[in-house]
Amino acid sequence: MRLLGSFALLAVPLFGKTSATPIAPRSGTSTESITYITPIWEGALASHTRSDDLAVLSTMKTLLGLGGTYTKLGWSFSSWALSRDIHGPDSDYSFDPTNLNHMLDLAVSSDLPILVHMNNGRWADCCTPNSSGGWGDVLLDIIAAQPNTTVLNSSGGSLFSHNGGNNYFTLSRLNTVYRNYKKRNIQASTEAIVEWAAAHPSLFVGVSLDSETIMPNNGADYNPLATEEWRQWLQNIGIYGPGGAYFGQGRTPAFSGIESFNSAMGTTFASWNALQPPPSITPGQTFSEEWNRWRVTLINHAVADETFWIAEAGVPRALVYGHQTPRLDDYGFADALETATAANGASGVTYYAWTPSDIGQVDNPLRGTGKNNFGVFELNPLTTDATRSYNTLLTLVNDGIKVICPNSWESDQATKDQYALFGSPNWGDTFGLALNKFLADRAEIPRNIQPPPWNPGNRVVDFYDAFPAATSSGPDNHLEPAGSVGGVIRKSVYSAVGGVISYSVALPAVSGTQRLNLWTSVGIRDGAGNGGESTFQVTINGQNLFGTGLRLNKSFWVWKHWLPAMVDVTPWAGSTVTFAFTTTGENYYGWTTWGAPAIYASATGNDLAAGKSVSVSSSDGAGAGWDSGFLTDGNVDGDVRGRIGWSSVSHASATGSEYASVDLGSERSIGRVVLFARSDLVEGTGSGFPVDFKIQGSGDGAAWRDLLVQTGFPAPLAGEGLVFAFPSANARWVRVVASKLGGVGGENWYRMQLGDFQVYA
Repeated sequence: MRLLGSFALLAVPLFGKTSATPIAPRSGTSTESITYITPIWEGALASHTRSDDLAVLSTMKTLLGLGGTYTKLGWSFSSWALSRDIHGPDSDYSFDPTNLNHMLDLAVSSDLPILVHMNNGRWADCCTPNSSGGWGDVLLDIIAAQPNTTVLNSSGGSLFSHNGGNNYFTLSRLNTVYRNYKKRNIQASTEAIVEWAAAHPSLFVGVSLDSETIMPNNGADYNPLATEEWRQWLQNIGIYGPGGAYFGQGRTPAFSGIESFNSAMGTTFASWNALQPPPSITPGQTFSEEWNRWRVTLINHAVADETFWIAEAGVPRALVYGHQTPRLDDYGFADALETATAANGASGVTYYAWTPSDIGQVDNPLRGTGKNNFGVFELNPLTTDATRSYNTLLTLVNDGIKVICPNSWESDQATKDQYALFGSPNWGDTFGLALNKFLADRAEIPRNIQPPPWNPGNRVVDFYDAFPAATSSGPDNHLEPAGSVGGVIRKSVYSAVGGVISYSVALPAVSGTQRLNLWTSVGIRDGAGNGGESTFQVTINGQNLFGTGLRLNKSFWVWKHWLPAMVDVTPWAGSTVTFAFTTTGENYYGWTTWGAPAIYASATGNDLAAGKSVSVSSSDGAGAGWDSGFLTDGNVDGDVRGRIGWSSVSHASATGSEYASVDLGSERSIGRVVLFARSDLVEGTGSGFPVDFKIQGSGDGAAWRDLLVQTGFPAPLAGEGLVFAFPSANARWVRVVASKLGGVGGENWYRMQLGDFQVYA
């Protein structure tokens, strides 16, 4: 049974056309002021004596404390929908809810909120063999025995094996055997969770995706399905071509023929069928980078698709958290930081042995791309330093972390490993005592309510505008009003490697729950070619804001893209401070840019387009969630109350022209337009976004001025808030005019489709 939006605490989608009264934009969850501490305990089983499992949770409550109104103790566990929790062969190994229902019942009896980890990826049978009473491998073995289902190395050897996180199935969307079993069982387990959560909404924190979806090493994945899907993605054919489920999500720009591919890559393949990936990855080498780009794309797709499956079964995407490693090695594992957030869900990463100074290099980019709604799953500082343990937790909550899952609760085990919160053979009780103190100290302190990154508030300091008054060192610091990284245009400050750009800034005071945030995006500008790594850092009065720095490795020099980041600077509100922007790298000039750096004071109601009238060139899908009025209703979450967004009519060619225009009501100073890709629960989500377009402004609705010209815009993720920043201009009317349209999943045609259209000063 599909239960869409059935939680009492959440908005319930209503079908049928509604008025275009603005929906309040959502930056996170309906329990936004609460931080959850949910230690991982996988020890409960339906075969146990129920009182024994409850006794473990009682001990957890005693040793850690319950917290209070705003910082709450809970616990987390996994649903092993492809291994332990399955029926037998007579039911084709479908999901068996017995163990899940047992744990959900424990949550009610113990009155502890829960988060469920959907462990059906590489850790699908974690972590003991069947001979030791482990989770069970039968279905995994059946899937692995089918042709072309597992990850292969360049010699054709399978990298699949049991335990230790080695259940590596190819992530190709063409791997239908694995995907069909996984989707069926994940959705069955999700439906059980949804039904329970509807009855116990205050106890449901959310779900996390497969733990650490990665490539096993830089010699993967050479499965023929992964290679074939890569060929289709490169050309925008097959599942990425007209009629394909993912039309509009292929590579931008697509290669027109093998000759153009060879010219770009320096290869000599005779045909597309002859194309094979490089046998290993050489960082900075163009052909290797194109292959690694595809490996990262495979992971992005896997994270997005699992998010869709869970949301389709009834869990709102704001409660579906990523569960990635924190960008340990993009080349080894292909888990670039962008994979932590996909498909309009929440973000999530794993931290082991990270210090507070390390955390900023991941937390701030997650805030810059997500919904101020992310979690840390499997946290343990691995130290005997009590101050470091406590400060790790404090840093996370100050960075806006919503869910913290310490790993692990092992009080019921005779022999504990190093990750035990109490009694660790390496670290003793250090982390457990830190958690106890943190829950007590933060019990009645609300989580900081942060704005979403696409709307951080009113701009109070614009470092682009203030550049003439800045002091700088280095050979070539300057403004670029149409700076381009990966073909994406954004006003930017060019920063020479080896130089520092410093600003003296008087920050305004704030009141109540208002926050000050620095938002920017960093990148290696187009034309740089192959190069080395660069690190970006901002300091305020000499204190690092980005931890050890935002690191852009060589991939950003080859298939470049912006890396957004957002960091809270409220502690300095009301004072005059010095901001210093610094980049380091291997090349003297560095080619490094800061996209639209500015300080914002959080505010509501500052979307100038909210609720305003819209005119469009054409319209299709009225009554099915598509209406031009939905462009300015503030809904960025997909199909909410029957509203998706606006769709143009279909075109046989991508070169069709369409536009959407909003009347702000009076002439205003504007500097940012935020466009949202479609985000309804279909495979084509994220498609239909324009490829070539202009953002234009007008004072009279007749004469138009180009504010930003964008060509070759890459296919976005579902619901992504795409920020287009340009030098400030005055306009009453603002429009987006597309001259090249995107394909739409499942269709043969091209359209212009948007989820929401927002305009800011």
